[in-house]
Amino acid sequence: MKKDYFDLSGQVAVVTGCSTGLGVQMAKALANQGAKIVALARRQNMIETVAAELKETYGVEAIGVPCDITDTEAVEAAVKKILDVFGRIDILVNNAGTGAVAPAEDITDEQFANEMNIDLFGTFKVARAVAKQAMIPAGYGRIINIASMYGLVGNKIAPASPYHAAKGGVVNLTRALACEWGDKGINVNTILPGVF
Repeated sequence: MKKDYFDLSGQVAVVTGCSTGLGVQMAKALANQGAKIVALARRQNMIETVAAELKETYGVEAIGVPCDITDTEAVEAAVKKILDVFGRIDILVNNAGTGAVAPAEDITDEQFANEMNIDLFGTFKVARAVAKQAMIPAGYGRIINIASMYGLVGNKIAPASPYHAAKGGVVNLTRALACEWGDKGINVNTILPGVF
């Protein structure tokens, strides 16, 4: 049953990490308001399933675009493909992420680097490509970066120092991009979910 909180009819929303979990739920919420959806993630079979479900349930246009957000060329190509299909990108939800959980003294350099590469650098790469190719030329855009409450605080329950560092970086990256792109018609915000 559609709930009319706001109307996004005609707008194109890209959701990263849209093969499972929170990304799929965000895509459903946007589709429920009439947005065309691009499910962006690495696993093509899963994003195609998500796109098909969105089409059937909400009656919106939806496509799956496979992309590894840590690969700059893949990100640039994915944004170009989306523009070739829809001609615009109005909303970007930077949701893709990972989480290494281990005591800080046992975290490897590779685990820390992987966390930064996906959660922080990947968020930047997608935002940069979407802003440069679509939103800055259009003079309009909405970017929502998904960080975490652990981007602002530590915790003693599940040690995850790389995750905390990366999500803290996403919080301040959001502030920086909001300042840089605000006068170009692009709003950049972050959501800091808790445990769910």
